[in-house]
Amino acid sequence: MTTPRVERSPILEQIAADFAQRVESSNGHANPELHALRRQAFDEFQRLGIPTVRHEEWKYTNLFPLLAKGFHLPPHRTELPSLDAVLAPLRRWGRVVPLLDGQLLPHQDEPDLLQPLSEALRDQRWFERLGRLAPFEGNAIVAWNAAFFAGGFVLRVTNERTEPVVAVSVLDGRAGNVAVHERHLLEVAPGASLVLVLVQRVLGEGEALLNQVLEGWIGENASLTLVLVQDAPQTAHAITTHELELARSARLELITVSIGGGFLRNMPAARLVGEGADAQLYGLTLADGSMLVDHHTTVEHRVAHCTSNELYKAILDGRSTGVFNGKILVQPNAQKTSAYQANRNIVLSSRATINTKPQLEIFANDVRCTHGCTVGRLDREALFYLRSRGLSKQEAEALLLAAFAEEITAKVPIESLRTDLNAHIEHLLHADELA
Repeated sequence: MTTPRVERSPILEQIAADFAQRVESSNGHANPELHALRRQAFDEFQRLGIPTVRHEEWKYTNLFPLLAKGFHLPPHRTELPSLDAVLAPLRRWGRVVPLLDGQLLPHQDEPDLLQPLSEALRDQRWFERLGRLAPFEGNAIVAWNAAFFAGGFVLRVTNERTEPVVAVSVLDGRAGNVAVHERHLLEVAPGASLVLVLVQRVLGEGEALLNQVLEGWIGENASLTLVLVQDAPQTAHAITTHELELARSARLELITVSIGGGFLRNMPAARLVGEGADAQLYGLTLADGSMLVDHHTTVEHRVAHCTSNELYKAILDGRSTGVFNGKILVQPNAQKTSAYQANRNIVLSSRATINTKPQLEIFANDVRCTHGCTVGRLDREALFYLRSRGLSKQEAEALLLAAFAEEITAKVPIESLRTDLNAHIEHLLHADELA
């Protein structure tokens, strides 16, 4: 496919100026290898340009209205703001790990578990892993991240961890609209297990864009449950690229709950490279107003005897837009693959839009693969039944929608988080626009 011609724009010029500022601020102290990588990544970003709706993968999602808001790099910080009010409600979910504008805040406990990315990259082993699962070549969003990331963490788990880790990306919008690029590396060692929650928060009145890239390796017989919680106000925007590789008999459960924010684009990818690996991907979108929620998933079966399952559901109201583009790729050596994919959507408003495109690409001949999607409205018979039992129209609709959503939230393994999400969803469903 021919790449559309890159056109210069004020947005690209601003990003170029920000990159020049980033290079100047390093003042010669940057790691030479990392500095060279950033240069290469920025050159690739400039070559590719910002994806437009002329690119097939961005056909239904226009980045330019978002970027026209004028996002800038975080300003130099002289003192840390208090985050107690932001973090306190999240501590009931697990061990909170705060990042402020991408920088992992100082911590003293469990130094072997977490490291700031900047420190970890001094180790050649970690530096060589950077970009192995998420290379910037041919990918403008990852190239943008690789050129600009100023922080992130390395998280390595070597045994069964019972307490979830809650990584909170706090973006400081008090001085205006801000763009933050986070880069994370994750390793779940053979036989180990981890529950990791990713959540975003914004300080101040400015709008905040998070460009987050995570590369993760799940070892033999290891288990990772990754919960992406997007429940922030409409001033919070996110583009996430989560690339995960599963070794023999590894298990991944990825749960994305998108019930708040403005512009959300999530691009999770699972590569099953060891026999017996299993990937389960679940997603819930609850959108109203002018929200845009775009899920682009990829599950690649590279070897035999692996399984995967995807279930993404959406409830759309107002002028919101939902996108689901799910690809299952079965390579020639991946015989005896079992892969399933389903996308279920309820559209409540004539002004809301859903674009859905489930895909199968199969190059093996002994597999079981199915996919499908549905788009509809609430069941009239079920509504009639509930109303005949004395519920108002709004109460009946909210009850049916909550049941529709709970199939996804029930997958969240943390009881307190599951309770909070269901309460938030119930509140939204009883709002004026939804239900």
